[in-house]
Amino acid sequence: MPIRLVVALVFILGLALFSFLFLAATDTALSVWQKMQNLPAWLQLVYAGVLLSAVATTGWLVWRWLKPRTATEPPAAPLTPEQLKADMAAANQDGVDIEPVLSEFREQRRRKRGGEIYIAIHGEVSSGKSSLVKALIPDAEVETGVLAGTTQQVQHFQWSAPSGDRVVVADLPGFNDLPAAEEATILDEARRAHLVLFVADGDLSHSQHQALARLLDLDKPVLLVINKTDRYSNSELELITERLAATSKLAAERIVYTRTGGEESVVQADADGNEQVLIRNREPDVWQLRQAIQAQLDADRSLMDSLRDGAVLLLAAEKLQDARSRHLAQQAVELTDTYSRRAMVGALAAITPGSDLVIQGALATKFIHELCRLYDVRVRDVEVDRFLRLAGGRLKQFTAITMAIAGNALKAFPGIGTITGGLLHAVAYGMIFHSLGRAVADTLASRGELRPYPAAAVFEETLENALESHAGHFARLALAHRKENRNP
Repeated sequence: MPIRLVVALVFILGLALFSFLFLAATDTALSVWQKMQNLPAWLQLVYAGVLLSAVATTGWLVWRWLKPRTATEPPAAPLTPEQLKADMAAANQDGVDIEPVLSEFREQRRRKRGGEIYIAIHGEVSSGKSSLVKALIPDAEVETGVLAGTTQQVQHFQWSAPSGDRVVVADLPGFNDLPAAEEATILDEARRAHLVLFVADGDLSHSQHQALARLLDLDKPVLLVINKTDRYSNSELELITERLAATSKLAAERIVYTRTGGEESVVQADADGNEQVLIRNREPDVWQLRQAIQAQLDADRSLMDSLRDGAVLLLAAEKLQDARSRHLAQQAVELTDTYSRRAMVGALAAITPGSDLVIQGALATKFIHELCRLYDVRVRDVEVDRFLRLAGGRLKQFTAITMAIAGNALKAFPGIGTITGGLLHAVAYGMIFHSLGRAVADTLASRGELRPYPAAAVFEETLENALESHAGHFARLALAHRKENRNP
């Protein structure tokens, strides 16, 4: 009752104070307004302008003060060969395999010594890339065919341009006919080239637009080659050009049309008026493409070399990062195997019921901290504890099935006698720690920090998928450890 009385009094006093201030402000405003009626018009305008300026300035200052400030990171410095070499030396000292990076630089030096200009022909499967090579270089031995995916690996062909430049044409496999890893390798070959020809047989599909956008992001000359143009009229080609120039952000002169041969039907009439249909080979027409290629070669050779070197430098840096990631992943696997074995030993060594839970909790905390140090991620104890609580909560629904699968895995080994609780717990904890390590490592690698909720979700998914596949492995480890301790 006294608290309610105090609140009521405070409310009444506040309302009274607001009423007084409101009435005082109203009285002052009316008094000023009355006095302004007696002033000259120009003075009234000056007064109103000053008042409005004061209000606007106050509002702007308050807005600037309350506006959320976004931290702007300084732009990253451009990568230099010296910086990459220093990164390679540091990675090599850490035990990272830098051979893929060295191989990239060796290939770059080889191409520079040869002095050729490299042109990569990129495009979707069955767009006519190999036929285009045959039309550009009639003497080249190219396997062409009507079946999809004729070209299954990168093929290089020599070509002497009309200007005397020595050109190497790389015929790449269709980008939608390969696994993702091989598609990345094909894109790498395009990055090593001076000029890329992106071949299509009409308006671009969604996947072709995406592939062309990736090529344009390489910041090197790209020509969009529309093949099989005999299927379109001149007006249709003009519409296609306008649409492609608008959607691809390519200049119209970088969109060229070709016809790489094929067959056509011709109706022939003899002297008696009899008609017959003849099938004859259609002559290829790549004149416009030859002109466009030569224009690129004549434009600025040093610029093409510079763009190619920059693309290769970035490619080498990406390969170094991939090598680092693989090295970290391998170390994480080794660390996970180590702690999985320690968890199994702790389960086998548990004496009193429930003591294994104490052992594994401390071991899991240390395990996560070591994984974070491996990925150079700073983590607080509270985040580790939150993740372990979340993982433990998700583990409850798998406890029964985990123990059942562990028991079945042990039964697959005859002659082991009675399956004790220690053995069951050892196999179960081996699977749990294996999934725990994979979940934390994947989260650290993808997010750069330990996020408890996403990591717990990955742990649940990993454990669910790994129960059957890893039970036998950890059962063998548990039995081997028990045998070693019985027969020293």
